[in-house]
Amino acid sequence: MNNKIKSRLPRYKKAKTPPPMRLTSRDKRIIEAVYQMRFLTRDQIKLLEFDDGSMTACQRRLSLLYHNGYLSAIHKPIPAGYGSSIRVYCMSKKGAALIAHLYSEKEARQIKWNDKQNKVEPFFIEHILAINDVRIAFLKAVLETKQYELLWFTEQETKAWKEKVDDPEDSSKTLPITPDAFFYLTGKDKKAYYFLEVDRATESNRRWRDKIKGYVEYVKSGKYQERFKTSALRVLTITTTPERMDNLINTTQSVENAYFFLFATFDQVKDNNIILKPVWKTTEKKDLISLL
Repeated sequence: MNNKIKSRLPRYKKAKTPPPMRLTSRDKRIIEAVYQMRFLTRDQIKLLEFDDGSMTACQRRLSLLYHNGYLSAIHKPIPAGYGSSIRVYCMSKKGAALIAHLYSEKEARQIKWNDKQNKVEPFFIEHILAINDVRIAFLKAVLETKQYELLWFTEQETKAWKEKVDDPEDSSKTLPITPDAFFYLTGKDKKAYYFLEVDRATESNRRWRDKIKGYVEYVKSGKYQERFKTSALRVLTITTTPERMDNLINTTQSVENAYFFLFATFDQVKDNNIILKPVWKTTEKKDLISLL
């Protein structure tokens, strides 16, 4: 079967007559990754499934999946306004049906996807893609170490917990606990728990300080220990630049007992094994530390 993608396939809509394809195990993994992470770019999918292969091979499979209806796509404009838009892959009805077929009956009943989930503002897509950059970095690090497993809970799942605490500085105010993700690493002898904050330099210092107060009070109140049955916690923050990171650290230091926060930049996350390499900055030490 000839799977070569012809150049005349339309870029911004699915072909009326899709090219023939045979669904592979890797194709199914790609569809499942898009389902789990909601929005993924070609570059992110390459990191997940084509790390040792070419970008051309990655693009060929994605084009087949897109034109055959297993994936949908949104075309995200280039920030500077020059060049072609970036295709961001998302779930389709056909892809969701495939996932339901692959999952157990119990898991399939929990699939609540619909097309409205793809119709969101560009800012939200950027936010999800940034979270997925971090998630993929952890997945790659886990594969490299071969010592840990990664269990990940999305922002949507953490919001469903509806956790909140009283503001220690304003008795009329509550502080929601809404991390961008919660995850833990499990190894032979240990389990490490983390909240994730992805900062794209859009929040004010005041709002950031409220977040830090919330996390500190969440631990002090015992609500964290009650939910997760552990007292171990680190809050990881990934941000845009070293300068922005220093600003967040300074704001974090203004909150008493904010000792369990670690910081890194997106460049550090993408270029290193973020579990084993010393890329994390604390509020207490100048030297970078490793996560484990």
